[in-house]
Amino acid sequence: MSQSYRIAHALDRVVRRIDAQMHGRMREVDTARIGQLGGLALLHLDEMQPCSIHALCDRMGRDNSQMTRVIRGLETKGVVARSGDPSDGRVSLLHLTPMGKSFIEEMKTQLSEVVNEATATLTGCEREVLLRLLEKL
Repeated sequence: MSQSYRIAHALDRVVRRIDAQMHGRMREVDTARIGQLGGLALLHLDEMQPCSIHALCDRMGRDNSQMTRVIRGLETKGVVARSGDPSDGRVSLLHLTPMGKSFIEEMKTQLSEVVNEATATLTGCEREVLLRLLEKL
């Protein structure tokens, strides 16, 4: 088995494990039915806000029509709001509502616990090396 294949297989296994555990935990937390893509959009928005939907699409590697539908759903659920861009009246800026911020904090807590469980066999130094290597990719 080639090294590249082993890397791909190992990354896939870890990501799927984290994804499965998050899916199970978020069922209890996601009472508004934000969903996986909505949660991911909120995580990115939390780092970028306020931002345009175009900037969010670029960051997430998603097309505009897909993200427009996701954002509309998140607005309906009360976790995202729009405001006008003071520098360009044609652009709307997205930001988290207090309900969105609360959801993100719970999501980050759950994600931290899942990643801590997934990396429990690593030392603190190994976790630092893993983080640096993943950030380098």
